[in-house]
Amino acid sequence: MRNLYIFLISILCFVCPAHGQDKPIFHIPQLGKSIYEGVFTGNGLLGTMTYLKSSQSVHIDIGRTDVYDHREKSRDKLFDKARLSLGHFFINFDVHIDSIGGDIFLQQAFSQANIKTSAGMLHIKTTTLSEDNIILIEVNKNAYRGNYSFEWCADTAMSPRMKFGYTQKPIHYVRNPEGISGNSKSISFYNQELSAGGGYATVYKKVIGRDKDVYVVSVGYDQANINYLQETIDYVDHFDSQDIIKGLKKHENWWRNYYNASSLFLPDKVYQQFYDMQLYKLASATRANKPAMDLQGPWTSPTPWPAYWMNLNMQLAYSPVFTANHLDIASSLIRMIDRNVSNLRENVPAAYRYNSIAIGRSSASDLWSPVLLEKGVSIVDASDGEKELGNLLWLLHSYYSYYRYSMREEVYDRLFPLLKEAVNYYLHLLEKNESGKYHVAVKTYSPEYRYGYAYDTNYDLAILRWGLKSLIELDHEKNKKDPLYDRWVDILDNLIDFPQGEDGYLIAKDVPYGESHRHYSHLMMIYPFYYINWDQKGNRALIERSIAHWQSKNQYLQGYSFTGAASMYAMMGNGDAALTSLDNLLKFYIKKNTLYAESGAVIETPLAAMTSIQELCLQYWNGKLRIFPAVPTAWKDISFERFLTDGAFLVSATRKNGITKTVEIESQHTGTIKVESGISKPMIVIKGRGKYEIGLDGIIVFTLNKGSRALVYEKK
Repeated sequence: MRNLYIFLISILCFVCPAHGQDKPIFHIPQLGKSIYEGVFTGNGLLGTMTYLKSSQSVHIDIGRTDVYDHREKSRDKLFDKARLSLGHFFINFDVHIDSIGGDIFLQQAFSQANIKTSAGMLHIKTTTLSEDNIILIEVNKNAYRGNYSFEWCADTAMSPRMKFGYTQKPIHYVRNPEGISGNSKSISFYNQELSAGGGYATVYKKVIGRDKDVYVVSVGYDQANINYLQETIDYVDHFDSQDIIKGLKKHENWWRNYYNASSLFLPDKVYQQFYDMQLYKLASATRANKPAMDLQGPWTSPTPWPAYWMNLNMQLAYSPVFTANHLDIASSLIRMIDRNVSNLRENVPAAYRYNSIAIGRSSASDLWSPVLLEKGVSIVDASDGEKELGNLLWLLHSYYSYYRYSMREEVYDRLFPLLKEAVNYYLHLLEKNESGKYHVAVKTYSPEYRYGYAYDTNYDLAILRWGLKSLIELDHEKNKKDPLYDRWVDILDNLIDFPQGEDGYLIAKDVPYGESHRHYSHLMMIYPFYYINWDQKGNRALIERSIAHWQSKNQYLQGYSFTGAASMYAMMGNGDAALTSLDNLLKFYIKKNTLYAESGAVIETPLAAMTSIQELCLQYWNGKLRIFPAVPTAWKDISFERFLTDGAFLVSATRKNGITKTVEIESQHTGTIKVESGISKPMIVIKGRGKYEIGLDGIIVFTLNKGSRALVYEKK
């Protein structure tokens, strides 16, 4: 039996080679004059974006993800606590640029601009080192006979929202002091002090080589310590040629290990390249020991969104990391939540702070963003974001996934009280209606519908149901019998139904979906919570009607409207409809380099599309793992390796000519999982300790000890 298992695994491994062995280069034939047409790098803290500036100049943006203003808390947090843009380098030539293309080398994690001029070819390579606070900009001039100059141009240290005419600006916005340029030895710097204390500095030096010049760049930042400038100058000064060699080696090793965590092989080259780019983008934007990614990552441009957005964007941005087996990436979000619990508590009205937490629509990394909902208190003058009740509870869905995909005890111990306190805020606002059903007794806001300020929004009811259900399940898991357990069960059993009409689900009680709405806040019981799902045959017509009605009003649909629809179609098992939705996204919304824009650069939508692609191949909901549940008809051969799922199981599978051939499940934590393998006559081999049962419906129930593996393959 053991030899048979080894033989079968060898076949599986042959079909699914380690990800990254033949990573493609992402090629842009002609770089444009915007962030959406450039080539980029990042290490989760620093980043670069290279694109054309003029007929004789190339522009290289420099970003650092944690550089935020940090003034006193005020309702103008998008101005007083905004993300700040650093600036860019200009590389100016004494001849005209005839053409400029770009490449991102995904496996080695560097970008290169290839510039053709009358004076010959010149290549500009940028690498943001993975384990050093260093950016390398290499100007390869061995085939270039002209001259060039290299100069820093700093951006003004003010909220980017000041540059947009339609934003409501504070009456008195105090600007930060002007920055100062300077030199120390062979080091150049630009120092920007902040009115609130501390500041940031861009520091660089030039290392002259025979055929190329290398610019070593770093960015220092501190909210209090004024020594950040000298410390960064010293850091760059001592970073020599040997450090560069060592840094590049560590950089390559880091990315190799990153790509080996999981793999997906698609028969469609466009979607394969798109998926690989999102995987690259995730680790460029954030990492385990780096700040959580906001809406920009390390790539800045004029934007009205210089913050973290909590009513969809953060949730979507982190959504693909779990299946991709990158809990390391997810941990940046988890750490940000953990260290700001006091502000989450301060976000609720004073009467509820003893046991409740919440967050409004947007915040800096400190998560300070009040929610002003209080029973019996008028909040007419509040912003829409201050009336959104469910944002934190939805954000904790990512925390819940982090626990369920890792099954780590210490994560459970932190998650449970957070989830409980987020639900507690709802409990303060519930009361029974005339039918004896619980409902939310204050008006709340359903993101981001114009008439979404109403009673009993589907946004709140879906999120609350998920929170209650999760608390009950978590309580069962540890046999806690929490003092609030009976109340959770009572509310879940007696919560009012989701408001619906003849066209499907409404926005809220007495508020129909009457005009185009980009957000699927009224459909979250379908996705991502699967409370209403395709297994419930009596709900299928309602699901179809609701999605169709939402998508039929297309005037204000945006990119994530199509990722949401794709994921809902995937839940229905309709891979062709899901692919059509993703096709519309890629054709009309995704930019040349796979970035995305709504008034300014935002990061979440392409990453949400990565999740939708994963869901064509693997889904877990309603207590069941589904292998290849929604593969488009045209995708005959497809495979994935080491995808992660609920219960900390790693899953690999292959599909040939439209037929699932093999499924492998590896347990990282002793547990049970139900699997819909898609193999009609399965043969099963278990290595290690475990057992299985096959039900009449073909569902295989595995119970596997930690470290055990099960292989399901087609009987010949």
